[in-house]
Amino acid sequence: QALGTKRSRQRERILQVLKRTTSHPTAEWVYEQVRQQIPHVSLGTVYRNLHMLTAQSKIRELDFGEGLHRYDATVEQHYHFVCNRCGVVTDIAAPP
Repeated sequence: QALGTKRSRQRERILQVLKRTTSHPTAEWVYEQVRQQIPHVSLGTVYRNLHMLTAQSKIRELDFGEGLHRYDATVEQHYHFVCNRCGVVTDIAAPP
């Protein structure tokens, strides 16, 4: 399998993982999910593909001031609720 195809498959898997969750996960969480299907994927590969998907506007990178970035497959403008106690991030269904 060509290197370009492998990277594309990994990127598609990362996008699928993000589309299946509403938890606004970190790169490390995405990495653990992708590793279940692609055991030899590296954390660096996941980070590179998350940055590429963000640059392509297929996902959004979010920074809620907690020292790490989270990712969201919902690219349309919307609001988030962040619990200061437990750190859970939830979409708010309100018009922008």
